[in-house]
Amino acid sequence: MHEIVSHISIEHVGGPECSNHTCFWIDCPRNGRPFKAKYKLVNHIRVHTGEKPFPCPFPGCGKVFARSENLKIHKRTHTGEKPFKCEYDGCERRFANSSDRKKHSHVHTSDKPYNCKIKAVIDICPSSVYRLNVER
Repeated sequence: MHEIVSHISIEHVGGPECSNHTCFWIDCPRNGRPFKAKYKLVNHIRVHTGEKPFPCPFPGCGKVFARSENLKIHKRTHTGEKPFKCEYDGCERRFANSSDRKKHSHVHTSDKPYNCKIKAVIDICPSSVYRLNVER
């Protein structure tokens, strides 16, 4: 793995002087659309190579990640850290990542972005009952 990563970094990603951050991997779904930053191209190329250079440091875990941000979020499963507090007054819920907080925020509004695709269930079953009995 080290050899291919070194080759790609030197020959295809380029140094600081390179301003074209385009993936030229054959059949890449980006179709030549460039990234705005070199680090985004480097992260993207890991999709093609399968490189995951960020291992979880917790003993016995064994998980590895392609992006340092994903490792940072994962480590919270070990530490219990939940830095993202619900932004609604009076709600004390906290979350390990911002996307879970955003999903939670819909309980405070009439916005219901998650619709049941089974019409019969919608007709006979309120969404809260469906959630309690079917989604488990």
